[in-house]
Amino acid sequence: MTRIATLPLALMLLTTALAGCLDGNDTADTTGLEQRSSQNSADLATMNEELEAVSDILDADLALIEALDARIDALENESEDNTTDAQIAELQEEIDTIIDILDADLLLMEALEANLSAVAADIDAAGTSISTVAADLNAVATQLAALEAKVATLETAVANINQMLDQHAAQIAMLEADHMVDIYMLQAEHDIDIAALEAELESATSCQLVPFGNCAGANLSGADLSGMDLTGIDLRSANLEGANLAGAELSESLLMNIKGNSSTSFSNANLYRADLTGADLQYADLTEANLWHADLRNANLDYANLTDANLLFADLTDTSLWHADLTEAYLLGADLTDAYLWHADLTEADLTYADLKFANFNSATVTDADFTGTYWHQTIWLFGGRYDSNQA
Repeated sequence: MTRIATLPLALMLLTTALAGCLDGNDTADTTGLEQRSSQNSADLATMNEELEAVSDILDADLALIEALDARIDALENESEDNTTDAQIAELQEEIDTIIDILDADLLLMEALEANLSAVAADIDAAGTSISTVAADLNAVATQLAALEAKVATLETAVANINQMLDQHAAQIAMLEADHMVDIYMLQAEHDIDIAALEAELESATSCQLVPFGNCAGANLSGADLSGMDLTGIDLRSANLEGANLAGAELSESLLMNIKGNSSTSFSNANLYRADLTGADLQYADLTEANLWHADLRNANLDYANLTDANLLFADLTDTSLWHADLTEAYLLGADLTDAYLWHADLTEADLTYADLKFANFNSATVTDADFTGTYWHQTIWLFGGRYDSNQA
């Protein structure tokens, strides 16, 4: 009787321990832990069912024992009324059978106790895991809170920067609107300056100041080319304002449409067979220049200084020599057809055999000039009259 009575007490203590293990508040949101907890719950439910079944068996065994106790009491009372040994032996066999059944039930209870202990250990381990995961989740939550705070700070900073950018953009727009005209004017001026610089650069890099070099269109204003050998050079349409070509070798050079001024000097330059058609050399210095066989058609030599210049066989057709100084110039065989020599100074000039048809000598100075063998046709002489014969 003592052994049986301890079983309900053991069951009660084990159930209390399990309940304590299951009272934890950890609720980790982890799939593995949820599955493990669910499995442990299922195991506990199964073992509870087995415990209830064993409890029913124990209740039945207790009822048999109580019935046996009652029969034993009855036999004891009947023993006084000559109870037989056979009846006692029969009762003893029944008691042994019940004891065997109880032993088997006790073994079953021990197995259940072992299973319950294993489940309790698993639950404890799960509780520990849940606590660890909960701690990790708390740490992550703390970090997330810190990150959210940083993000909020950065968002505020970005908003402030965007606001500043908007303000600067508005200020730039206002400044552009206020100064747009000035900007366009400056840009136009710079474009002009850049174009001029590019032209000068192209001229400087492409012009080769050597015999037969190509310097067409070059800007050589103010350049000192005195004494240089520029035989056959191409200087067509070049700007020679202020250029010094005194004593330069320019025979057979191409000087068409060149531009000079009072500071341009060809003094003592050799321009043999040079092509100066259309050249603009007003006020230029050509003293003692060699222009033998030079082509000066349509050239502008107004006010030019041609003192002692050699114009032997030079072509001066349609050339303008208004107020030009041709003192002692050598014009033997020169072609002065349609040349304009109004107020030109031809003192002691040699025009022997020159072609003077349609030439205009109105108001020219011809003191001691030599007009021997010159050809006249509709030539305008000193006072405006036209003549077909030599009037000098």
